[in-house]
Amino acid sequence: MSGIEEYEWMLQYLKTLDPVNARIIEGLGQHNPRNLSLLSKKIGLPPTTVAFRVKKLMKEGFLQFRAKLNSSKLGLIKAVLIADSNHRFSETLLDVIENTGYWTYTARCYGKFNGFYAVFSFPFDHKTALKDYLDRAKQLGAISTYSLYWTTNIFEVAPNFGWFNFKTKTWNFPWQKWINEVLKAPGQIAQNLKDPQSYKAEIDGTDLLILKELEKNGLADFTELSKVAKMTPQAVRHRFLQHIMKRKLLAEYEVAILPYPLQVSDMCAFVFDFATEHDLAKFDNSLRDKPFALNHAKVVGKNSLLVHSYLPKTEFSNFMMALNHLTREDIIQDFSYVSLDVPSFKRQTVSYEYFHDGKWVYDFGDQIEKLTKIVPLKVGAHSRSS
Repeated sequence: MSGIEEYEWMLQYLKTLDPVNARIIEGLGQHNPRNLSLLSKKIGLPPTTVAFRVKKLMKEGFLQFRAKLNSSKLGLIKAVLIADSNHRFSETLLDVIENTGYWTYTARCYGKFNGFYAVFSFPFDHKTALKDYLDRAKQLGAISTYSLYWTTNIFEVAPNFGWFNFKTKTWNFPWQKWINEVLKAPGQIAQNLKDPQSYKAEIDGTDLLILKELEKNGLADFTELSKVAKMTPQAVRHRFLQHIMKRKLLAEYEVAILPYPLQVSDMCAFVFDFATEHDLAKFDNSLRDKPFALNHAKVVGKNSLLVHSYLPKTEFSNFMMALNHLTREDIIQDFSYVSLDVPSFKRQTVSYEYFHDGKWVYDFGDQIEKLTKIVPLKVGAHSRSS
């Protein structure tokens, strides 16, 4: 966008943030967005108003819906990679990540690590193979160093406009109030952040076809889904209710809306370490209605929390001071972060094509063979000529 286009976009964006739209967007994050009639009853607005405004927000590109899958019910475990690349051949690292087949998000990252940030939904039965693969990529020179975190599902923080002033069309950030809230927050961890007890796949190939379409568009109707699943809309509806919903294969719906314009904001990935689960819970419980937190996950087996933050550039230093204050209060033990380059962001759906005969397929030998073909062409070749 040019400077003028960015300014016009910001003006149009701010016009959408009125109390009625805010009420609808908050409701969408708290209730099933596929049932707008029920939503209208929950938030006390006419169904026609809700449907019209949702449609308009989507048409203008301010609002999207995506299904978030319950990875453990699919036999998958979430993994987050933060990797420093060989700087002369940074594009090689992206090829290395995508070669695994099971990545779901990638973006360039800067800060403690200058390379790539990636999220995987990886077969639990092949969990150790991912680290072995990354270690081999490091040996070959595609990765300088990396951190890998196994996490729970990454849960969305529902949109909230409690810090928005509708009269002045500005956001307020009462950081001291938030600090006090963290200190008083309950110390019981939310049920959805507890480590999964099982990673048994409760799916079949047809379920996955439907789920991957809902990852693209959470509001896709049964007629649209029937074309992909090659079933009648009635059969898709039955499968959706009796397989997907009854087995809890869907974790939630993501109401994808950015509270402030991208052009004046920073997106970061934080890893927070806590001395106890009690401290982790206090911090996490305080985030669940905050506009600066996009989503969060617990690191499996550890008192650590992954948080994706989104803040106006002018507020980032204040956020850091608030985090330092919470460190002095012994709530946070330690934390680190990387900045994410949003324009480089890539996404793909669940890797349904690798699911055969009720199992996820991962051929480690084949992946290593492909890896050795990727890396020498870009890294090794230069080393030989140096």
